[in-house]
Amino acid sequence: MSVLRSVAASALAVSALTVGLPVSSASAADAAGTPAKPGRASAVTAELSLDVTLLNTVNVPVDVSLNRVESPAQRDGAMLTAKVDGVDGGRPVTLVKAEVGRSVTKADEKLASASVKLVDADVHVPGLPLTTLLGLEAMSAQANCPVDGQPTADVVAPAKLTVLGKSVTVGLNSPTHVDVPAIGSVDVEFAKKTVTSSRAAASALEVKIALNPLNLNVAKVNGTVTVASVSCEKPVAAVAPAAAVSSPPASSPAASAPASAQNRAVPKAAGQGEELAYTGSNGTTVLAAGGGTLLVAGGAAVWMTRRRRAAHARHR
Repeated sequence: MSVLRSVAASALAVSALTVGLPVSSASAADAAGTPAKPGRASAVTAELSLDVTLLNTVNVPVDVSLNRVESPAQRDGAMLTAKVDGVDGGRPVTLVKAEVGRSVTKADEKLASASVKLVDADVHVPGLPLTTLLGLEAMSAQANCPVDGQPTADVVAPAKLTVLGKSVTVGLNSPTHVDVPAIGSVDVEFAKKTVTSSRAAASALEVKIALNPLNLNVAKVNGTVTVASVSCEKPVAAVAPAAAVSSPPASSPAASAPASAQNRAVPKAAGQGEELAYTGSNGTTVLAAGGGTLLVAGGAAVWMTRRRRAAHARHR
């Protein structure tokens, strides 16, 4: 009997554990998450966008830049030359000459930044080889876009600036206008900046020119010269995916399985009088296994009890 009790107790414990197991399922995440996206940055030491009109009324566009880079990169260059058709016999024209010219950009998942440094530079335009359009000492611009912070843009003004040979004090609130007889006019704007919640940009100098030099076959030069231009766009932080949620266990073991699965059975085989229990992978199988264990344990207990009573009766 002690063996029987042990077997029955074990069967009951296994059945209780089996029947009590919750049927859990993990739903798909509502969002797959967004990976981090590095920021972007660009910088150019000097850029000339000009429209040169020759004496024979032919227009020659001049779009050139010195040390143009995009993140992440760095470039050092102190001279910019270009060939302008119809000007100076087709020989290269020196447009920018400096002691130091450097553009640096960096970009990763934490910060995007751009900087430009220009030291002791002279800027020329086609048709005025002997007259310096801009002469400036050290000038720099910097833009920073951190992933967790406000973008910023800063410009350091040159200690000395000349426009067409004239010493100029650049105004901070409005462009400075310079008029030179027999040559033309120049408008210089210092520290032009734009800052938003995600981007920053700055130009140390933006110069709009309208010249009529009447020299070297050039009648007019119109356009824009930009010095020390930087911009950046802040990185995008990573977004973690939503956690998977498991469904809670049902209030009763029988309710955890679908009704259609509880009553499902396979058809009778030929010559068989009993139906076979369906063995699909659902909650019914778990319940059937637990119930079968209880039936076996109970049947064994009844058989052993009857056998013991019969033996006792014989002895009497």
